[in-house]
Amino acid sequence: MVQKEKLKKSVDRLLSRDDVRLTREQVNDYLSSGKWSDVSFVDYLEQHAKNKPDFPAIIDESGMVTTYSEYNDYTDRFALALLELGINAGDRIAIQLPNCSEFILSLMGAAKVSILPVLCHMPYMEHDLDYVFSLTEAKAIVVMDKFRNRNYLEMIRKLKERHGCLEHIIVVSEQRYEGTINFYDLINKKFELPDPRLDELRPVGTDPFVLMFTSGTTGKPKAIMHLHTNNIYWINILNKILQFPEGGKWLVVPPLAHLTALGLGVLRSLYNGGTIILLSSWDVKKAVDLIESEKPSYFLGAAPMLIDLARLDGVDERDLSSIQGIVYAGSTCPIDILKRLSTQIGCEIYAFYGYSEAGLTHCTRAGDDIQITSTSFGKLADGLEAKIIDELGNELQAPCEGELLVRGANFIPGYYRQPENNHLRFDDDGWFHSADIVRMDENGYCTFVSRKDDLINRGGYKIDPREIEEALYTHPLISQVAVVAMPDERLGQRAAAFVILKDPLKSLTLEDIKNFLAEKGINKQHWPEAVKVVDSFPMTSTGKIQRFALREQAKDLKPER
Repeated sequence: MVQKEKLKKSVDRLLSRDDVRLTREQVNDYLSSGKWSDVSFVDYLEQHAKNKPDFPAIIDESGMVTTYSEYNDYTDRFALALLELGINAGDRIAIQLPNCSEFILSLMGAAKVSILPVLCHMPYMEHDLDYVFSLTEAKAIVVMDKFRNRNYLEMIRKLKERHGCLEHIIVVSEQRYEGTINFYDLINKKFELPDPRLDELRPVGTDPFVLMFTSGTTGKPKAIMHLHTNNIYWINILNKILQFPEGGKWLVVPPLAHLTALGLGVLRSLYNGGTIILLSSWDVKKAVDLIESEKPSYFLGAAPMLIDLARLDGVDERDLSSIQGIVYAGSTCPIDILKRLSTQIGCEIYAFYGYSEAGLTHCTRAGDDIQITSTSFGKLADGLEAKIIDELGNELQAPCEGELLVRGANFIPGYYRQPENNHLRFDDDGWFHSADIVRMDENGYCTFVSRKDDLINRGGYKIDPREIEEALYTHPLISQVAVVAMPDERLGQRAAAFVILKDPLKSLTLEDIKNFLAEKGINKQHWPEAVKVVDSFPMTSTGKIQRFALREQAKDLKPER
């Protein structure tokens, strides 16, 4: 009866917010149908701590192991320590940490007493964090003092002077710094457990769980408010489709501040009672070392990481045989890379697709051929709805190509303190307008074509940049390539290629590219009309190319005649 009353109050609080797009009828439907429930991730943590206390939950790249019993105990203490600092249920606490156990302990410790974690990507600089603190008014932040030659503590001290909301700096370090709180002092603080406050303030499924930010591939990041229950819903769907084993061991290398790693890695593992192995930042040699030493069954990454792994010198001589499956999300991976990995390791490869606003929406299935997983992000997950529309909003029938719309109980209730974004991305019928142009075949398998903004309109003729990129990835001199639109007075837009060479001492001209594409049989109208060799691409913190930034650079290019 107490839990039922807590759920009712939670729903009332949720629906009273002006940044929530859902109606009471929709929420009641999710609850009555069993898609949503009162269960939170705190319940899963406590369940595993009771049933398998000595089972490893987290393994850091240093080899340090945190068992489920320790995981539960540390998060209890962290939660109570936050309350003693005057941070209360409903308040926000920012986390800017690399992939490490302290990230997860901070996240779940805050969640235990309904304090809302705000996940900040590691590359965020002062101006990014000014935006975050102005929006969220976080009372505290958990940071490293230094990481990869960057002084985070110095940066946060400056922010604290400008943001009155920021009362506490919690530092993950063996050192103690004046005016800050040491993270390890909090998780080792002596409390009489169990403490009634943990029961009183524990969340239910419909309570806000975490705030994160879109990756910023198209502009200013949006603040996304996730609940426990919308994530539990899609993770449960994933388990039913692919039946990943309980207690599995996963190497997680994308940043935890993004839903790919947090959802598919941390939360799915917490749901399944498994083990996650964390790499603090991407380093292909360290990743291979961890595979050999910790023997994970699954590798979770993104396409650039798979490319690095396949091309690592001497990888054929390393023991990667423990890997049963490679799971990747984001942009699709070239077929030659997946073939090489599949042959080298002898593992299954799964492609996933979704949104920061929803987690998983599509995935390939066990047994799908490499030809599928290198080009398609799979079929719609069970329990969700999707449709493809044309430029006029008309629904298309497969096979077809158009904008993908999805809806379901896995989507967020809204954008935190940004109700205007709800109206930009969700329509009145609850459809999420992805702005992704996809191609769907007669079997329901979807292939990403481009973002709506990424299609190149050359005098009314639409060019798919991905087709050119796929061809150029097979060029012997090219390591990475991105094709974007450059403005043109006569045609509106033309295609421009930005290229990273495998050997920076080599050279590559536009004529070389044209000759290569001609040999590949690519339509001449699709050929790039300018090329720029660069050392790197502007990237999001999750390894995605910021195409809008490349389009800005392309404004300075001129078509070569």
